[in-house]
Amino acid sequence: MIVSVSQQWDDIMSEAIAVTAASGLAVSVLFILIVIRTVRLISKYVVRPIKMEEAVLAEYVRDKDPEKVITSLSEVKCRNEIETLAENFSYMAAEIDTHIKTVRAVTAEKERIGAELDMAAKIQASQLPSTFPAFPDRTEFDIYASMDPAKEVGGDFYDFFLIDDDHLAVVIADVSGKGVPAALFMMSSKMLINSFALSGGRPSEILGAVNNMLCERSADDMFVTVWLGILELSTGKLTSTNAGHENPAIKKAGGSFEILKDRHSPVVAAMPDIPYREQVMQLEPGDTLFVYTDGVPEATSAQVELFGEERLSKALNSVGDVPLEKLLDTVNSAVSDFVGDAPQFDDLTMLALRYNGK
Repeated sequence: MIVSVSQQWDDIMSEAIAVTAASGLAVSVLFILIVIRTVRLISKYVVRPIKMEEAVLAEYVRDKDPEKVITSLSEVKCRNEIETLAENFSYMAAEIDTHIKTVRAVTAEKERIGAELDMAAKIQASQLPSTFPAFPDRTEFDIYASMDPAKEVGGDFYDFFLIDDDHLAVVIADVSGKGVPAALFMMSSKMLINSFALSGGRPSEILGAVNNMLCERSADDMFVTVWLGILELSTGKLTSTNAGHENPAIKKAGGSFEILKDRHSPVVAAMPDIPYREQVMQLEPGDTLFVYTDGVPEATSAQVELFGEERLSKALNSVGDVPLEKLLDTVNSAVSDFVGDAPQFDDLTMLALRYNGK
């Protein structure tokens, strides 16, 4: 059997177009719905959490309130890397707050220590003779000294005082170590030397007594190098003891400075009952004595080169019979120029004495 169906082509095309249009519309609607859903999900789980974190962090930068940051970021619940980022931001805010508190505490402590060191430096400086001319009514001699500590407080010290009307004691010393412990030991050493010298005795006897006293009191194995001289003003006779200290320099009237290589005794406070040697020198009118601590010859340049005794002699002899203050300024400038920008590790202490005679 043969069955034939007859249909117009235009009708077929119209039906196809209608079906295609309906399908396209359905796909378009579905696509739009998917896009809307995707945008909502992105907004909920990405955009809004990021904006929230941005606002919270901006507020933290302004207010520095970590508790508020942690509370606000805990509301970020998106179960993805952005939530992890919020947790990390919370941890970071807490760590920053802890660090800030620590820095503030350390800064406050440093300021307190700095104030105490500043006070200690003023107390230490007040213990050293600083008024010049020191003895305006005495014409037999001129004396000048200076100390430039490497830290707020140092272990160097100098002293000079009249034992009686005819004897002048001159001291320069350097305590082992730096900082507050050295400064305390320095003050104890200075008072003991002053006390024993005023009680009378030769330099060797004075340092022997001081040594035994400091050995009893020293608990940190500290020691002090000392140069102690007693000048008889009426005759110019200078009796001195060098307890492990730097070699002094002497300039005879009309001559030039020379480093004296005298025999050293052991340092003070190393061990009890040490015998100390003495040297006797005759000063004539116009003679100048220069004593110093190891901060001068051991001043170190940026090239790790020491200033040394040779440069010290050259600096001392670069000027003539100038006032003693000018002499010390010349040495200080020479050391500063040599060291340059290199840090200063040791105290710089100097004393000059010129004998004028009767």
